This record gives sequence, structure tokens and C-alpha cells, in this order.
Amino acid sequence: WLSVITLYEHTVRLYKYSAPGAWNDPDMLEVGNGELTYEENKSHFSLWCMMNAPLILGNDVRKFIVDGKVDTDSRVYQILTNKAMIGINQDKLGVQCKRVKTGIVDVLVKPLENRELAVCLLNKSSSSKEMSFSITKLHNEAYVDLPIAKNYLVKDLWEDTEAEATDIVKATVPSHGVKVFRIKTV
Repeated sequence: WLSVITLYEHTVRLYKYSAPGAWNDPDMLEVGNGELTYEENKSHFSLWCMMNAPLILGNDVRKFIVDGKVDTDSRVYQILTNKAMIGINQDKLGVQCKRVKTGIVDVLVKPLENRELAVCLLNKSSSSKEMSFSITKLHNEAYVDLPIAKNYLVKDLWEDTEAEATDIVKATVPSHGVKVFRIKTV
């Protein structure tokens, strides 16, 4: 986990140098390797997706094969094949996330095509944290191009749930975990 966070801390600062054809590369994914917990594996994949990092697998994919078939129930397989998160990584706008709040908990914003926005809440602490962000305050970030609206559709990309919000989005984020949202106007 320390290695994942160290690579993240270095690469997240390089957001202004990332662009289509010039991707920052914090190293290959270690999802499913070593002693990472489920939440740490999910955070690792999410952070790499938010930073537009090349998604190079560093794990043994043979572990997903049971009796000659892909084990789609594998939690590691489910992390690595999350289409919503891969969509954030592969977004055509090609903009890396920017950290707008730092500390034991971080808030990352990533502009997406069609004037949408990805927001990642990262909890680096050893206990679960209540976290929130204001969509209205994010409009003050020059980096953000989300249109001002009365209502926003907020999709949790790991839970695959949607809700409408007028401003504040709240979430309980587990230790070493993330919550990632895709936001667009209604």
C-alpha cells in the first residue's frame, strides 16, 4: 500500500503535463498482487484510472481461470474489468485528474468529455471517514468545465448507483478506500 500511495503522490502532481499522447506513467498495476486488501486494490485501480495512467496489468491473469473458464466472480477480476472506471481512464478529453483537497483524505477532479466530471474521494487513513464535496465549489476551479445547473446526476462508479444532487455529495469512505463519482447536469 505504501508503494501505491508513494507512486500516486508523485504522479498526481504532474497533471499539467498529461495530455493525449503524453501520459504520465506511475508504473504497472499491482492489483491482485501481494498483501493489498480489496479496498486497496480498488483504490489503486481507481487512482490509475483518474490519472490516465497506462493500465498495464502486473498480476498473473491465470488466477482468473477456474476449470478452463474465466472466474468472473473473482474480486480482482471485477476490479480490473470495471467498465465505468476504464471509461474514466480512456475518456477522449484525455485530461488527468487534479487534486483539489489534500491531506489524510484527498479530493480529485477530472474533467470529462461532454462537460462531465469525475470526482474521486480517497481516504488514506486507517479508519473509515465521512467525506463530502460541494459541486458548487468545484465550479470555482478553473480546471472544471461542468455547467452550472440546479440538479446533477451523480453516479457511484463502484456501487453502480445513481442519485440526483443539488450541491453536496456525501459518502462514507472505508480505510484506504475510494468513492468515485461521474457527474453531469440533469
